[in-house]
Amino acid sequence: MTGGTVHLAVSGSPHHVLIGFMLFMMLTLFLTVFSSLDEHSAREFYTGDRTLPAWKSGLALAGTYTSTSLLLTVTGVVATAGFDGITTAVSVLLSLGVLLLLARPIHLSGACTLGELLSLRAPGTAPRIAAAVATLAAAGPFLVVQLMSAGSITASLLGFSGVGVQKICTVMIGFLVVTCGVLSGAKGLTSVYVLAVTVIGTAMFVICAYAVRAFHGDVDALIGAAAQGGSRPGGYLSPGGTIGLGSSSRLDFAAGQLALVLGSACMPHVLSRVYAMKDPATARRSVRYATAIVALLCTALVLLGFTAAARLGTREIFGGQTRSDGALMLLARSLTGGTGNGLGELMFAAVACALFLCILSVVGGTTLAAAGALARDSYHVVARRRRSAPPDELVTARVAVALFGVVGIAFAVLAQGHSAGFLAQLTTTVAASTVAPALLYTFYWSRFNRAGLLWTLYGGTALTIGLYLFSPSVSGSPSALFPAADFAWFGQSSPALLSVPGAFLLGWAGSLLGRRRDGRAPAREGDASAVDTLLLGAPRS
Repeated sequence: MTGGTVHLAVSGSPHHVLIGFMLFMMLTLFLTVFSSLDEHSAREFYTGDRTLPAWKSGLALAGTYTSTSLLLTVTGVVATAGFDGITTAVSVLLSLGVLLLLARPIHLSGACTLGELLSLRAPGTAPRIAAAVATLAAAGPFLVVQLMSAGSITASLLGFSGVGVQKICTVMIGFLVVTCGVLSGAKGLTSVYVLAVTVIGTAMFVICAYAVRAFHGDVDALIGAAAQGGSRPGGYLSPGGTIGLGSSSRLDFAAGQLALVLGSACMPHVLSRVYAMKDPATARRSVRYATAIVALLCTALVLLGFTAAARLGTREIFGGQTRSDGALMLLARSLTGGTGNGLGELMFAAVACALFLCILSVVGGTTLAAAGALARDSYHVVARRRRSAPPDELVTARVAVALFGVVGIAFAVLAQGHSAGFLAQLTTTVAASTVAPALLYTFYWSRFNRAGLLWTLYGGTALTIGLYLFSPSVSGSPSALFPAADFAWFGQSSPALLSVPGAFLLGWAGSLLGRRRDGRAPAREGDASAVDTLLLGAPRS
């Protein structure tokens, strides 16, 4: 998802709203830790006990998709640009179709980390290190964006909008969430995922009911009013509202949607949910349940975006900022008569609680996936060259969660106050340009080998990050990370149209060259044949 940080300029919240939010937050953290008291092994820490039915796994998977980037960005872009926001919501649903394609073979692999999964095709330490690099490159920026959102939302509840207060709130909430991740593991996070999607769905339903009621159930009138309040009254339901109508701008938008479709399905914390499912049949049914839930949520967000445009208008949504992330929370207060209305404050607090659950679940899942890369794929397999005893690995996993979380908090504090919304798009583009090609080749191309895997992961990561560093997202534009500098020579904000095909091409070329080099090693071909039998030859559930 693009975006992901929220900028709000709202009045102070009443004490009872703030107290209610804090109580909700503490009860949620207690539930998370209490749910995981019986975890005794590293595999349980990464995947849970793998006993959930399909409907509950589907709820948990839907919870991984309901990040602050989804809630805030879709609502804000629909409110200000109309059609482009609807396209973004559709791209999220298409990504679940990609995940449905991958769910069965992922679960058949029996892996609990990306490195473990990819090592089935290419054994050895080098593929594990490459998988760890790709995992951290995708998880790191995403963690920073979520923690920045946590700081901004908490500061807004306290009635402050200054960067200093946002940094303090980022540290406070960040340490609470990371501590929860250290103590809970996958089983505790499953409870949070289910709770998150339940609370979010309920909150969005209630707000949608008020939105439709405000226009007496006339959706056509709502869309007409939204068109007048959007940034382009005459072209609200036409493409180009976010970045313009030129050919270069359209290519840029298409690149962002390509990254969203492939990258959202291959994010580390999303794959972790598939590892945790009971069996291949359950995995596929769970993805179908999740698709239905996310479809309903996206429909609600589009409707709320229309309502925000109709009631608030573009000028109030932006409020002097360059982003539209605050539309959802501003709308929650405005629907019931303004900031002085008690019910409006209650709805505002409900949205804040929903966003907190998003942050808790996504940060927990992201740090857990990164811990698997650091502890299981790097430390135990590479540094020690052997698998340690389960208790020792469990301790290492918890330390890895803490280490990754603390580093993420530090970067979030440094980035707070800067325009770092591109980091959310960077993380999906990295996943689309590394993990997606590696998984598709691993499962559906029998000639994919070790060299192709390494070229895909390292080449895709380097190409994506390199192009982003020299794009308008980092310098050369008012909304860039460094607006005063200009070293952008790559004209597109998203490099996915180059990095994704480039990663596939690198995987193909590397596999061809690797096959020629390893042609005198029949054992490697035998390994690949065994993997093909496991992943592709098993009977369908």
